[in-house]
Amino acid sequence: MSKIFGFRPQAATQQLIDKFEKEVLIRHNNQQLVGTVYIDMQDDRWAVAVAYNYTRKPGLHGHENPLEVRYSYPVQENTGVQMFRSDSASEKALKTEPLKDRDAFIRFALMQERSIVGRAA
Repeated sequence: MSKIFGFRPQAATQQLIDKFEKEVLIRHNNQQLVGTVYIDMQDDRWAVAVAYNYTRKPGLHGHENPLEVRYSYPVQENTGVQMFRSDSASEKALKTEPLKDRDAFIRFALMQERSIVGRAA
């Protein structure tokens, strides 16, 4: 179940978020992981994060996020999208045209993540 803060996405974007959460299942360290999408839209920075968790119920210690991915976009700077992956503990810049609105950024981040996950599977 996605968590959205500071923004109400268009219906088509919401469907894309729901579809991503229902369809994307990855293998990581011999475990199957499902993703939960988190969206945080501030005035100066937009962010989309995906927390990949085990498909089984959490144990005594609660939720674990064996893999986290974050896409962020500084609105005023138009310097491109920054992507962080916890498995490699590195951040890299993704080249993109200036994004016209928040929905376009969400769609870009989810399609980028889907293409990366598709190559890894």
